[in-house]
Amino acid sequence: MIVSDIVAKEIYRSPFISEALHAGIINISSLARYIQPAVSLSVGEKVSAAAIGMAIKRMPDVPSMHLDKSLSRFMSQLGDITVRSDLADYSYQNSSTLLQCQSGLLGNLREHKSYFYSFCKGVNETTIVCSEELRDKVNEIFSGEQKITSRVGLAGVSVNLPPTNLDTYGVYYIILKALAWKGINIVEVLSTSHEITLIISKQDVEQVFSIILGLKSGG
Repeated sequence: MIVSDIVAKEIYRSPFISEALHAGIINISSLARYIQPAVSLSVGEKVSAAAIGMAIKRMPDVPSMHLDKSLSRFMSQLGDITVRSDLADYSYQNSSTLLQCQSGLLGNLREHKSYFYSFCKGVNETTIVCSEELRDKVNEIFSGEQKITSRVGLAGVSVNLPPTNLDTYGVYYIILKALAWKGINIVEVLSTSHEITLIISKQDVEQVFSIILGLKSGG
């Protein structure tokens, strides 16, 4: 593999770098020095930053354009956008009794099917996102557990994703990037195979909804 091919491979490995490069907001010399160790390792000998910089300048725009068009087509196929308000977020240290507490909360939800709830178990802690109406029940049932954090005044924006979501590169990147550029903090990200839910502050709901709708319409 020649140096130009290796350079292109290293750059297109990261959507952030390739996008910034084609937008003309990245310094080519700095980028060349940044990827120099990886390029030299692939070539099997030291490649100068000047040679890498020349290869970068000669790179075609086609791969980046292809990625943009592919993601644009995908975004235009996004499904319904649903907003849920008045949510709370809790994180508890994992324990031998935490699962029993979750079962207790689920038992209470049988009579309140309209309430929102989600459990996510990590290596060390478990997060619960639920309707604020369940705050008293959560505090009661989980009173014996070690609470790490809790937060109220949240909302959830859910987006239905096309079936091709599982095989499309950069889907979450394009959504989260659009929100990050607007300075919007994401408290939690909940996902299933064909749905993503962004847990955010209630004050950001209108802006997040507008951004995702813009991605869907190509704006």
